[in-house]
Amino acid sequence: MNAGATVLEWNSASLEQLRPATLYAILQLRSAVFVVEQHCLFQDLDGTDHLAIHLTGERQGELLAYARCFPPGVHFPEISIGRIATRFDTRGT
Repeated sequence: MNAGATVLEWNSASLEQLRPATLYAILQLRSAVFVVEQHCLFQDLDGTDHLAIHLTGERQGELLAYARCFPPGVHFPEISIGRIATRFDTRGT
């Protein structure tokens, strides 16, 4: 780990529990990673975010990592994790 780096603070929340600023940061990160960097040809806002638990990794109030987790039966028979993203400038640290 980078000597100047600090550990991420991890939080989990339903869509309804997310603050508007946090939701905006999540959507911004997902867009940067999946649309801009990876050129993914899928609808990011797929209508299932309200069924997910949203995991956020922040350092000093800045969103650096994200994933969403679903209970069994939403996308697959098993629990599933998706939209895993880390901010470009923090990868490899």
